[in-house]
Amino acid sequence: MSEPTDDPGVNEAGSNPSENMTESMREVMSLDGDIAKLSAYYGKWASYYDADVAGHDYGLPRMMLAAVKAASDHDEAAARYLDRSVPVLDAGCGTGLVGAVMHDAGYTDLTGIDLSFEMIEKARERGIYRSLEAGIDLSEPVPEHLVGRAMIVLVGGVFTVGHIPPESLALVADLTAPGGLLVVSTRRSYQDETDFVAVQQAMIEAGGLELLAHLRDAPYTMDSTGDYWAWRVSGS
Repeated sequence: MSEPTDDPGVNEAGSNPSENMTESMREVMSLDGDIAKLSAYYGKWASYYDADVAGHDYGLPRMMLAAVKAASDHDEAAARYLDRSVPVLDAGCGTGLVGAVMHDAGYTDLTGIDLSFEMIEKARERGIYRSLEAGIDLSEPVPEHLVGRAMIVLVGGVFTVGHIPPESLALVADLTAPGGLLVVSTRRSYQDETDFVAVQQAMIEAGGLELLAHLRDAPYTMDSTGDYWAWRVSGS
């Protein structure tokens, strides 16, 4: 059995200057988790979101896949996460940038959920998801039909300033099948401004999660590096 993994290729310089953040990123991080405002903002942003983030070294999608691969090295049981036929849930999928990376890596059973109807329609245009559902607020208990839905649950760009609180980690864990893999990204600013690290540690100590991989100070956007966490959800 290996220890939780750090990626040797990550950036050790920490967060990059905040002035490199796009205006859209700055605005959406100022909405204080107001669901109505977030939904409206992402609805407007959907039409140009990909172009907006693509020009800013958006490393998050490939790092989510890197975290899956790192976790799969933890032990023999974790190797199942490399089975490209397992159900994958892209939670907070947006326009499908993370899903596209997973699809390109060979994963075939992709489901996407998001708060924004407009973002979901952009994701649908990619033609890579078996199903997509909008109107899902990850700060609230998940609908029953999504509980334990997937062997791999990816939550990229959701645990960030102005979005959902650290306590929602327990809610997204509910999306994951017993023994499944939960992968979450966090900006360094989110870790600094919230008790996310303590919340995930408490869940580990309570037996709900087991940390398999933690990629620190890895590519996120031009304005910020981020951490990528991969836990096995209890029940294996």
